[in-house]
Amino acid sequence: MFVRLKLEESRDGLVATISERDADGKIAGPPMILLVRTKEEAKKKASAVAKGLGLTSYRIIDKSQPAPRQTQPAPDRAQ
Repeated sequence: MFVRLKLEESRDGLVATISERDADGKIAGPPMILLVRTKEEAKKKASAVAKGLGLTSYRIIDKSQPAPRQTQPAPDRAQ
């Protein structure tokens, strides 16, 4: 058995779906769906669920968009 954390973007923020899975990867119980502020908050909740089940780890499926990279404009080299 393992715990799976799936992260997805929504209009309201980051949606974390935490589900218990059996050895074949099939859902073993009803999933917990949470609206979280950060990925770290979601990871802490998934870790707490895993520890509550006596497990030492969990799997993460991240379908959220990465934060856009901030680029700096190239320096003006006109002389």
